[in-house]
Amino acid sequence: MDLTLEPRVVGGFRFAGVAAGLRKEPGRKDLGVIVADRAAAAAGVFTTNRVKAAPVVVAQERIRRGRLQAVAANSGSANCFTGKAGIKLAQNSCAALAAEIGCAPGLVAPCSTGVIGHLYDLEKYRAGIREAAAALSPNRLEDFARAIMTTDTHPKMASARLKLGGAAVTIAGCAKGAGMIEPKMATMLAFVVTDAAVRPPELRRTLRRALPASFNAITVDGDMSTNDTLLLMASGAAGGRPLGGRDLAAFDEAVAAVAGALARELVRDGEGATKLVTIEVRGARSAADADRIARQIANSPLVKTAFFGCDPNFGRIVMAAGKAGVAIDLERLEVRMAGIRIASRGALHTEALAAAAAKMKEPEFGLTIDLKLGKARASIMTCDFSYDYVKINAEYTT
Repeated sequence: MDLTLEPRVVGGFRFAGVAAGLRKEPGRKDLGVIVADRAAAAAGVFTTNRVKAAPVVVAQERIRRGRLQAVAANSGSANCFTGKAGIKLAQNSCAALAAEIGCAPGLVAPCSTGVIGHLYDLEKYRAGIREAAAALSPNRLEDFARAIMTTDTHPKMASARLKLGGAAVTIAGCAKGAGMIEPKMATMLAFVVTDAAVRPPELRRTLRRALPASFNAITVDGDMSTNDTLLLMASGAAGGRPLGGRDLAAFDEAVAAVAGALARELVRDGEGATKLVTIEVRGARSAADADRIARQIANSPLVKTAFFGCDPNFGRIVMAAGKAGVAIDLERLEVRMAGIRIASRGALHTEALAAAAAKMKEPEFGLTIDLKLGKARASIMTCDFSYDYVKINAEYTT
């Protein structure tokens, strides 16, 4: 498998991203479309937040049929907490794209990201859809990726190529998100397309298998978006019969690799982040116990600010681990920061702290907690909290 953080052409799909005037910043791309040459097999997962945005409600209903031909995604407005008017707006937005490409409105999925509680201008949206439809090209995935950015500093893309059933298959995806991220399903907005022939039930299974080690294993700030959407579409343009057996297993691995690469880039570009930290909990009695401890540590503001300050503060780490409600034996516990053991057998290794602090100056490092109580483990990717995180979010709507 050939995996890269670059976009690739995927047979059967075209993309566009335009500036429709939906954002405050003049000339910034804010409306993107993905269009399949014909109705494609599709699957999706969405936010588990009880407050769901209008486009999530509409897209969830439409994805149940297992077929989509297009996606219409905007930034600037989340179209959330907008009542019946928001649902109507999402439906009308889909109808605008459907009319331009000649498909049924029910085959278009809407997605939105931005400020909650506001509707966007439908007439500007329609004009943007016309411009986007005219600009559609197999080579414009990056334009689409830029159109869905909010506080992201750059577009996030990944793609893979591999041989399946004697045919060359391409998988490409993009994602946006830098804050309000601990999805437990997807993360903000993410889209993956492939020219492989895969049936909708298999696509749903592929997503379920890809999530645990990718979009469900990341956190920036512990907050779950109201608009989280992950869509996977398969055009079948590469030819051949629908995948099964070993080919389907290889396809699952490739989608998981693309999803993992995108998820990693989301954390790396967390709002104000300067460090990417992988927190691994080993030796737990169950995977659920390991996951609870990893998430408590990854989401602790005290731990995350210590990461920013290059402070191997064991007290903050063990505090966060202890509040997870999971059994811990301090006489067995071992903690390694950036590969350096800073605590074990009930004692803090103060002589190792300076070396650990020096290693924490690197842009990427790991924190390993070994409970030595069992064989289960879990891993979560997170980032630090810097001064800029507060600044970005204090000024988000102003």
